[in-house]
Amino acid sequence: MILARLLSYLNSYAVWLYAAGIGAALLILYELRQARKSRAETIFTLEQEFAVTREKRARNALILVLVFLAALVILQFAVIPAQPLPTPEPTATRLILEPPTVVPPTVTPTSTPVPTRPRPTAVPPTSTPTVTRVPPPPCPRPDICITFPRDGQVLANEVTIQGTANIASFQFYKVEYGLGEEPQAWHSIGDIRRTPVVGGTLAVWYIAGFPNGIYRLRLTVVDISGNFPPPHEVRVIIQQ
Repeated sequence: MILARLLSYLNSYAVWLYAAGIGAALLILYELRQARKSRAETIFTLEQEFAVTREKRARNALILVLVFLAALVILQFAVIPAQPLPTPEPTATRLILEPPTVVPPTVTPTSTPVPTRPRPTAVPPTSTPTVTRVPPPPCPRPDICITFPRDGQVLANEVTIQGTANIASFQFYKVEYGLGEEPQAWHSIGDIRRTPVVGGTLAVWYIAGFPNGIYRLRLTVVDISGNFPPPHEVRVIIQQ
């Protein structure tokens, strides 16, 4: 009885279970690909270890999802199909006829309204609301923010990059630069830093000898589990 009910539920929700399993597998494959890409691109040993850990977790999760899908297929097609649940036999009910209840009609008295003189209504004075414009925040997240240089600023000398890098479970942060509107490669400005910064100096960028053009600065903050929120990027222009 319990097995039949279980298989009946399985047949009813099989499409959603398959969809959930395939969706989870696709997400895990994407995470596995990102971990392998991160391990191939990074030059730091610590970041490579984080990438290997992410790759192992993604591989184990993918195995669990595949086992789940295989078990689902076995339960649906290999096990004896679920028997339909017994339908209860209808019970005859005794029909009791009651005489209708007669409600005597009620007479509603009509009243003639007496015309009254309308009173003037006072209209309160209208006031124009004052709209206060609030400037947008400089960063999507105040705990991952480059406050200087600002977006679109022209640089010509040594640059002291300022801002905040202070997320929960902080481990380290790094500041990188890339050439062009959409850089194909990122280069680290100095080493990774293991001390959080709040409204202070993040790094010093020596741009002497750099060709003029558009660059992008990127601040990445990593927590103790190896994960990191979306980095903050700033578009700057070097013109020397």
